[in-house]
Amino acid sequence: MESIVALSLLLCIASAFEIRGLRNTQREPLVSTVQKAVVSPRIVNGGTAAANQIPYQAGLHVNNGEILFFCGGSLISNEWVLTVAHCTLPAVKVTIYLGSTTYLDSTVSLEVDKCDIIVHPEFDGITLRNDIALIKIPAVTYSDAIKPVTLPNCALPHPPYVDENVVASGWGLTSDADVSYSPVLKFATFKVISNDVCAEVYWYMNGIDSGKMCTVSANREGVCAGDSGGPLVVANTDLQIGIISFFSNNGCEAGEPSGYTRVTSYLYWIRTKTGLRL
Repeated sequence: MESIVALSLLLCIASAFEIRGLRNTQREPLVSTVQKAVVSPRIVNGGTAAANQIPYQAGLHVNNGEILFFCGGSLISNEWVLTVAHCTLPAVKVTIYLGSTTYLDSTVSLEVDKCDIIVHPEFDGITLRNDIALIKIPAVTYSDAIKPVTLPNCALPHPPYVDENVVASGWGLTSDADVSYSPVLKFATFKVISNDVCAEVYWYMNGIDSGKMCTVSANREGVCAGDSGGPLVVANTDLQIGIISFFSNNGCEAGEPSGYTRVTSYLYWIRTKTGLRL
């Protein structure tokens, strides 16, 4: 995923490479004190998804009027995609790809413009607070390859999920040395850690607030550039509890925590904006 700076220390935002070239091109930051976000995509040291294994996965080509870059997302209904604010805030147009594990070889592709994008109004590009967005899409027909993820029940209490096994997925970079997209959808299994433990690494973000969550892996698996916006689900389920947001500036393979937007903190906001019954 990609990178941002807080003071003299760096945090990586999981975004994408400029589509026009293979070199590690950077796009302009959302805030002047944020380092230009590294743009590229994949899951490091993960497995390859089988056909129809992750039918809620979406790929996003984001056009900000100057360059194209890549992010992930998840289908939450036949008319809505969930992703992160740092990918969609600068968007003029977004092309959404659904229904395939092969990069850009989708069953369905849909183009929307900025009027169809809802970015959380309190998104902070420095701390990544409220890093969440919704995209309204033309209605799609469900199939074995295209199905919505399940979101937690808004009316029920939600655990912190500490020590829960979870799975993240995306087409992002598969190693720190990579300079191109993964041609196939990748996934990896992680374990959720407490926000207090995560804050010991990302102390410069003014703390890991309740709208975030973090994971670690024993095998140096991690999210990387281009995975931003993709889903984090409870292992062996389709219950989405996180949205891929950031990783350590020390690299995707550093073994440091990966960061996510905590979905349960935003269920009321999602329900209000989409009208979905959660």
